[in-house]
Amino acid sequence: MNYVPLYIKTHNDLLSSMIKIEDLISFALQNNISSLTITDNHLYGAMEFYKECKKNTIKPIIGLDITYQNHSILLYAKNYKGYKNLLKLATLQSEGNITMEVLQNYSSDLICILPYSSNHLQECLSFYERIYQGYETIEQRKTLKENNCVFCKPSFYLEKNDANYMPILIAMKEKILLKDVQNPPLENYIYKQEDLTIFPIEDLENNFAIEKNCNLEIEKDTNLLPVYDCPDNLDSYTYLKKLCKEGLIRIFGKTVNKIYLERLKYELDIIHKMGFDNYFLVVWDYVKYAKEQNILVAPGRGSAAGSLVSYCLNITTIDPIKYNLLFERFLNPERISMPDIDMDFDAEKREEVISYCISKYGIKRVAPIIAFGTLKARQAIKDVARVYNMNGKNVEVLCNLLDRNTSLKENYQNNQQIKNYLNMEPELKKIYQIATKFEDLKRHTTIHAAGVVMSKIDLEEVIPLDKTHEFYVTGFSMEYLEELGLLKMDFLAISFLTLISNILKDIEKQTNQKIDFDSIPLNDLKTMQIFTEVKTLGIFQFESSGMMNFLRKLKPNTFEEIVAAIALFRPGPMDNIDTYIRRKRGKEKVTYIVPQLESILKSTYGIIIYQEQIMQIAATLAGYSLGQADVLRKAMSKKKEDILLKEKERFVQGCIKNRIPKDKAEEIYALILKFASYGFNRSHSVAYSIVAYKMAYLKTYYPNIFIKNLLTRFINSEEKTKEYIYDCKKNGVVILKPLINSSTDAYETTKNGILFPLTIIKNVGAGAIRVILEERKKGKFKDIFDFVSRTYGKSINKKTLESLIDAGVFDEFSYNKKTLQMNLDKIINYGELGDLLTEQEALKPVIEQQEEYTSQELLKRELEVFGFYFSDHPVTSFKKEKNNTFYFEQLELYFDQIVDTIAYVETIKEITTKKGEKMVFITGSDETSFADIVLFPRLYEKIPLLKIGDVIEITGKIEKRFDKYQIVATNLKLLQR
Repeated sequence: MNYVPLYIKTHNDLLSSMIKIEDLISFALQNNISSLTITDNHLYGAMEFYKECKKNTIKPIIGLDITYQNHSILLYAKNYKGYKNLLKLATLQSEGNITMEVLQNYSSDLICILPYSSNHLQECLSFYERIYQGYETIEQRKTLKENNCVFCKPSFYLEKNDANYMPILIAMKEKILLKDVQNPPLENYIYKQEDLTIFPIEDLENNFAIEKNCNLEIEKDTNLLPVYDCPDNLDSYTYLKKLCKEGLIRIFGKTVNKIYLERLKYELDIIHKMGFDNYFLVVWDYVKYAKEQNILVAPGRGSAAGSLVSYCLNITTIDPIKYNLLFERFLNPERISMPDIDMDFDAEKREEVISYCISKYGIKRVAPIIAFGTLKARQAIKDVARVYNMNGKNVEVLCNLLDRNTSLKENYQNNQQIKNYLNMEPELKKIYQIATKFEDLKRHTTIHAAGVVMSKIDLEEVIPLDKTHEFYVTGFSMEYLEELGLLKMDFLAISFLTLISNILKDIEKQTNQKIDFDSIPLNDLKTMQIFTEVKTLGIFQFESSGMMNFLRKLKPNTFEEIVAAIALFRPGPMDNIDTYIRRKRGKEKVTYIVPQLESILKSTYGIIIYQEQIMQIAATLAGYSLGQADVLRKAMSKKKEDILLKEKERFVQGCIKNRIPKDKAEEIYALILKFASYGFNRSHSVAYSIVAYKMAYLKTYYPNIFIKNLLTRFINSEEKTKEYIYDCKKNGVVILKPLINSSTDAYETTKNGILFPLTIIKNVGAGAIRVILEERKKGKFKDIFDFVSRTYGKSINKKTLESLIDAGVFDEFSYNKKTLQMNLDKIINYGELGDLLTEQEALKPVIEQQEEYTSQELLKRELEVFGFYFSDHPVTSFKKEKNNTFYFEQLELYFDQIVDTIAYVETIKEITTKKGEKMVFITGSDETSFADIVLFPRLYEKIPLLKIGDVIEITGKIEKRFDKYQIVATNLKLLQR
């Protein structure tokens, strides 16, 4: 008989324990502990605990620490029925609804232990089949006369020497200083059998009895999929077929091509055999609801776009036959798994769709999925430092040195800077060491960004529900739900869809045109130029600098090439980009190992880009069914060697049957094996390409409305605003400076261009804008004096006025900026008199006219209030004068070439070489980006001393240092200082 520790708390009791389940399992294996318990206040960790125990042949005993009238009651599941009662109790505990009646209602098949402090509850709990009296010390044991006693001390850490860390963890949880922690738990490590020799033998026998009576096997329910209530007493299969036939007629009219009819029958048969009729109806229902409520839904996402049933139901709007998409990549009877139709919704409306599902199917049958925030490296340092009341600046310096993607131990081992800094700061070194003990502990609950589970029965029959949020969420995280038989659906919130939705609303409001996003054509030549000419800023999937550089090389001129671009521009597939471009341009011959490959690979110039192509090769050349081909594709992508060895022989023999020579068959197998991990889901690529193309259409035909909404989306990002403003200037979109009598707190489209909001101006807060807009309702501001007299002192001060002047909002009042700044005190004095004046016009002070600031000074002031150059970048006029068309955003395209360009000097760093010579590193900017410019000693000694703010003309070679491009200057000329 082996002793089992009965009261183990894990880090799933958030910030109450230092025990991670993986460490607990290792500890048990090292100490020959054959049974373990988990007794948290939640069941968050129950599935992980159960699975890890089973994997390591340790008996799992799942318990729950129930709090009743501030006292603990420990309950352990004897079997699956008892476990289901724990699920109910965990849900009720999260609701704060634990009563004696509740405990009695869910008491069967549970073993109860009362900790020593809860001894007085024993008589109230007589409904439990067996109650044990717990104790923590031999002194407590001596006071107990019962024969049902058991040693039961909570364990918060694994080893004795971890005790010193518990007060720190308590302080972190309670958000207090370490010095204020009172009565931390003592000796709460995991006791072993040899530690218990001082206790009566009958107590150990009670321990063994508990262990013997707890025999839980968690079952998977295969009948949990939600059920759609069909009309007219139709069964789900009949109703699904009816809807699909109606959908075909809606799309194609009464004459439907035979290929569609055959494909639809094939898909419906598979869906029905796999038992997923209701699943499709449920998704159809909530997508229909979203579209009826004018909530924008993406055309499709992932492999679901390969389903004709999805297309007929208007779940997706992509014709899978037209785009050669495979149903088997989505649902495969030879690889049984849950279907996965992930849906993209307007980010601001996603919750409406989930709320609809909750109201339709039941508050306990639809639940978002719980997730956990953990103490990552930086957070662990900050939380520990806080309880020690440590200097914030030093902590921030340390955190900035950390690599977010590695652990504290790895950071210390691999970063000499961190070692040096900690050696200079002994107190911080102590903090660092302590933080390593807490790293990766669960810290708080949150909600999965997209995942929702739906069931035909109340979820608390299968999993715990958690009510710590305003609605129920699952008590288990995502990775444990499907294996219990639950269906996870992804409701994704896509901000680009919100952007598109707002653009469409503005188009209707301003032009009286109602544009249906799904009806935007995909064959518009003018729209294609957005991609060919790389004007894709603001376009979904195509606005990163890397993607734009790729497009400059690719110059796509068909929709199919846009699809390929999304698939190619990813780690792995990127290796094929240069080959793809050379073949597209006819600079490299497209060859096929055997002629049968041409029909499959012609559109991608003989290169395997898509997962579906691998499936088609296996089906066409080796005689696989598409379902079998998908199993092969997945095995290849996962590098499952045992399957690959077996499949190679089958593939080769299948090819031989189709009169393909053995050596060629082996060559083809090696080819698809090479590309398997690179292959991208074509269905997903097509779906996202459609979104991108339709956005490009809106940008092409409604540029002002498009840009206005794009700028609004990034109104709080100075960097993105600057990027989009410069792009507007390059492409002829007029951006108007804010005006005091016209601008609001949002971007506005006018007949003259896009008007900037007051919000963008630095030192002009929300309160000031509110005052301006409220005053303007009473009548426009007549002049600067009227403005100041009506607003000064109401969230508007001198600093606000200075910023408004430099932003140009008063330009309509005929005074130049310098005149207003030099006379500002007079204007404020006048304004402060306010209502005391009776003849304001006569009493206005005389304004002394000033010659305007230099253009350079105006640009500098503009930069200070906007964060970017609004009128012109300092290099713009020089570029026009010299007809210079090279921009820094193009660095990668001109790698290893000589270029001429013009730059504004942002920073200068001079260094001394080992030979004692001076050289300099410059950060230069133009309208599009920044670039590192290197001046070696031979050139640097010949030129005038450079200053920040200089405009320089450079000739140089573009080189690559590590992963960054730079210009190594061979000639430099000062244009302006």
